[in-house]
Amino acid sequence: MRLPRAPSLEELRAHTPGISPVSDGVARPFWSVMIPTYNSGPFLRRTLESVLREDPRPEQMQIEVVDGCSTEDDPERLVEELGAGRIGFHRLSQNRGPAHTFNVSIERSRGHWLHILHGDDMVMSGFYRAYAAMIAAQPQAKMILGQAVKIDEADRWTGLYGAAVPPVGGGIMDDFVARQAVRQLVLFNGVVVRRDAYEQVGGFCTLFHHVADWDMWFRLGQHAPVAWVPRPYALYRIHAESDTNRQRSTASNIRESYFVVGANLARLNGQVSKAQAEPWRSELAVYAESTAWQLDNLEGRYNQARWAWMLQPTLPRLVHLLKLWLKIRLGRTR
Repeated sequence: MRLPRAPSLEELRAHTPGISPVSDGVARPFWSVMIPTYNSGPFLRRTLESVLREDPRPEQMQIEVVDGCSTEDDPERLVEELGAGRIGFHRLSQNRGPAHTFNVSIERSRGHWLHILHGDDMVMSGFYRAYAAMIAAQPQAKMILGQAVKIDEADRWTGLYGAAVPPVGGGIMDDFVARQAVRQLVLFNGVVVRRDAYEQVGGFCTLFHHVADWDMWFRLGQHAPVAWVPRPYALYRIHAESDTNRQRSTASNIRESYFVVGANLARLNGQVSKAQAEPWRSELAVYAESTAWQLDNLEGRYNQARWAWMLQPTLPRLVHLLKLWLKIRLGRTR
């Protein structure tokens, strides 16, 4: 088994669309809250309710749902019922993957600052006030980040995503780019971006499904300073039908992580220290190995274990991989 060839930087650029500026004469609020959704079911209602509770007024905030051609629910009807004309709605003619839906969301936004909030995530009270305060305090920053609290199907808090700890009191993180190169530091719903920054670096790369945000935050970090709010204001939902869970079963999350780290290090061209760059493959292998033990289905466990062994071959990982392969083979012959 060999590690697959990663896409080149030229290939990534070819699949990264440009973003058009807002047309002259268009009224521009401070915020655009764009909510991409695809078969989000009952979670979309909770997402919209959380935003509406924070809604200042239409002159200050655009709110719009962008539906990636859902097949199992009716988000337009929910928007009409709940939004009462306050929430816009746009439905794509076909689903072309999450990155495409994100890019359409950016193109349709009118605000100076853009928050892309997945249709199964939520914001806490004070989200937009806290981020606006950091924007005012750090005018040189074009991306504001924050940690996220993980929640389950019933909105219960289950943990904190803390791959990076914000500076005390919030503020600029000077080493963001070097750290983001080899590890995803922040979840999607904890990020707001100045719209003109997307115009300058381009949209989300459509070659990626699982790590399109990792790639984007790294590129934005290279473009301008990055600031953090001091505490979590975002709620990130983990549930059985989430896209993240599906990708764990195919191990596409590990595959794409391997690709994006390679691309980021190539973009840095030796600017990151050896101490920062070296451990990433080992850490990714450990993550794949631990994920394999968490999954219930044998195919998913095998896929994760296979990547763990390819990234960092060891005898225990080979034994684990062979056992899983044998179980799958025996199951198919029965």
